[in-house]
Amino acid sequence: MGWSNHRYDVAVRQCLDNLLTHGTDRYGPVKSAMLMSVIDVRTHEAPEHPELLDGMLRGQERPGRCNPGGSDLWEDQPLLHALYHATTRSGDNRYARAADDYIRAFFQHAIKPNGMIGWGSHLFYNAYTEKVEDDRFGHFHEILILLAEWEAMWRVDPAVVQREIEGIWQWHIFNKTTGQHNRHDDGGPGCDFAFSSSSFIHAFAFLAKQTGDRAWTDRAKLVADWHWNHRHPRTNLFPDSPANAGNGRYDGFHCFTADVGPHISALLRSYELTGEPHFREVAVTYLKAWLKYAWDEKAGRFFAAVKLDGTPIPERAKAAGYDVWMPTGYSETWPSDMYSYDNTLPAAQACLDGYEVTKDAELLDGARKWGRHIRASFPPAIGFRWRQELEAAMPEAREKGGAYAEGYGRAIDFFVRLHRATSDRKDLDTAQALADEAVLKLCENGWIKGHTGKPYYQSTDGVGLLLGALLDLSEAVNAVKGD
Repeated sequence: MGWSNHRYDVAVRQCLDNLLTHGTDRYGPVKSAMLMSVIDVRTHEAPEHPELLDGMLRGQERPGRCNPGGSDLWEDQPLLHALYHATTRSGDNRYARAADDYIRAFFQHAIKPNGMIGWGSHLFYNAYTEKVEDDRFGHFHEILILLAEWEAMWRVDPAVVQREIEGIWQWHIFNKTTGQHNRHDDGGPGCDFAFSSSSFIHAFAFLAKQTGDRAWTDRAKLVADWHWNHRHPRTNLFPDSPANAGNGRYDGFHCFTADVGPHISALLRSYELTGEPHFREVAVTYLKAWLKYAWDEKAGRFFAAVKLDGTPIPERAKAAGYDVWMPTGYSETWPSDMYSYDNTLPAAQACLDGYEVTKDAELLDGARKWGRHIRASFPPAIGFRWRQELEAAMPEAREKGGAYAEGYGRAIDFFVRLHRATSDRKDLDTAQALADEAVLKLCENGWIKGHTGKPYYQSTDGVGLLLGALLDLSEAVNAVKGD
């Protein structure tokens, strides 16, 4: 036990040690153990007003989503995972203790008036003002995409976690008979995105396991069935937001990688928590539908959007208004916006999740296809849909190249796990090539940056995902050497 001198371990250790030394809330009247979201790697300081750079595009015209001058425990769920893994790996309890202290401090200071935790895609704790603030879109609780570290947070403060999950049922599940839900906690109808329902389903399944109360399993099933009951009867493809079908918005009658990514991963995790086979069966049905209709064998790529009848959407120019965010053509491996409808790498990871749970050969074949798709997108770069605009906003990105930390992290994780499934050395070599590039491009002054084009460690760029993936890869490389 202990850190090795391998370059991946060194990069992780240096970044985590910097976080523990310089990354806590040292700002405003109240100091705390919360870890800051944006840190200047040149000064080790968290600026109250970081440079805008890619903020408008990355945050989909809401630059407050990068949590300027603040902290967001939801966006740091992957970081928590990496901190706990680092203690397991090194034997140094400082990392797990820092994660526990971060959770405890956030729960103490960042609670909304309705009792919900002040985290997610709209809210963060501003360390300078000592308040829960929002991205100026609205003071909404919205959690999505990431799988929460509920077990760790429950161990630190079960009362806050139970209140949070009970609040999800109260405020987000608009119709408690049909399971219709709203990504926002305003108690009424709204956008019922699949990648926000995934967070609700997983939370309810977790509470079912912790309490032994079957009602929470039933609630998780109810929410899962909202999308299941809106699937196409022939194709089994489902709309991202069934409630939007009535107003003609595109997410009401298309299926995206965002749907067959986070949503399916949450269903499979919920199956593991509860043993309820419905979650597994629904997840596998969705995965196989996507593999059937979204794959283009000739191109070796998946489409980003498919009509519910199975018709892929070809590439076309960006539309006006909200429709500008609709993905078309092939799925973009390295997207630039944080909450894209196109979640290529999470969809690839979800396919492996399905294989790991079921050992279904069809899903392993699907994972290999995702590997082809990802390799066809090399080298990692700013996503093609917003490349011109993003390079104009962040000029150094054009010169230095590379993807966001999240892209590297998710792709490394995918190929490490694919190697475990296939024992094909090519998959591990791909993971190492990605990691070598990430370390070369993103490590600076002992930090891991969110992108080469900016001087910031930035949690919303997925640095926590990269840290965790590097730790997993280091273990995989050592295991192969041990053979």
